Amino acid sequence: MKHYVLANDRADLAKTGPEVPERIKYIDVILSDTRALASAEIVVEFYHALNSLVENCSYVVNLRVSGNDSVGGPLYWAGRTAIFWGDLENNWDVSGSRRSWISQVLNLSSRTVLVGGAVLLLVQLGRAGRNIVAVHPNFAAAALESGLESCGAATHLAADGHPHSATSRLSALRLLSEFVSMDHGEHTADALRSYIGLTEPTQKYESRLAARLVHRAKGDLLVVRTLDAMQENIEDPLTISDLSRLLKTSTRQLQRRFLSKTGAKLLSTYKELRLERAQNLLQFTNMSQIEISAATGFSSPVALKRAFQRCYKTSPDDVRDRRFMGSMAPEGS
Repeated sequence: MKHYVLANDRADLAKTGPEVPERIKYIDVILSDTRALASAEIVVEFYHALNSLVENCSYVVNLRVSGNDSVGGPLYWAGRTAIFWGDLENNWDVSGSRRSWISQVLNLSSRTVLVGGAVLLLVQLGRAGRNIVAVHPNFAAAALESGLESCGAATHLAADGHPHSATSRLSALRLLSEFVSMDHGEHTADALRSYIGLTEPTQKYESRLAARLVHRAKGDLLVVRTLDAMQENIEDPLTISDLSRLLKTSTRQLQRRFLSKTGAKLLSTYKELRLERAQNLLQFTNMSQIEISAATGFSSPVALKRAFQRCYKTSPDDVRDRRFMGSMAPEGS
């Protein structure tokens, strides 16, 4: 079993109040054989991206080959998602002990997803007549002959507790994003889809910090508009009075509403958005630090360096150096 612990990637600024205990959610990706390991890394990347957008919850992804280790009992599978990672060409081998292993996982997992050819596991295990699933055209004839009913779409979100399904590995990501909507809200699911390229951006902000704060504020309109306004004015930062006039509210109401909804101070958040932009420019452009400081509203490279070190516990020079050494993320980010 290949095991990934995907820690949250969240900044330390824009945080106030007591820490909330972190919840761990487990995802087991079940493979037919080791040849599917490389393709399953896309699921790891999906949950790595999700971890960067949600707070107080981390996803742990396990890659497992069916029948290669112990199934685990009911306690192991409580609250756990099992994804049977099929492809578009092959049926699964359910001979011998594998049949019992797969059947137990289907029975015990709290949430089950069948991808591609894995939907035919229901046929091989004698469960075809009890399920409606998403069937890829490659398997349509076999499904029809076996009495497995197709939903006629690329994904099927089962409402009755039966396995969820997707016709391909790519459509499986869309289905997983539906789970994100169910577990964390549609605003987080939209931010994730945009972040990983499943959809075109529907919101103005692309910042992970902004996405986390919108999630924390449960999509509060004033918070969203405030974050949009701050990001549209990174180069020439607005004062709180300017922001309040732009948003047609009082400075007191704006500060109190933002703090109550996000737990973050308005000016601290504004500075961190500017520093996040600076970090991005350091990592992914050849702009000089003079240009970057001007583009992010700092009076000089010295002022940028001072604020950057306080936030990320490293310097702009170190970030730029690590870029050329192949390590893109600054320490403490």
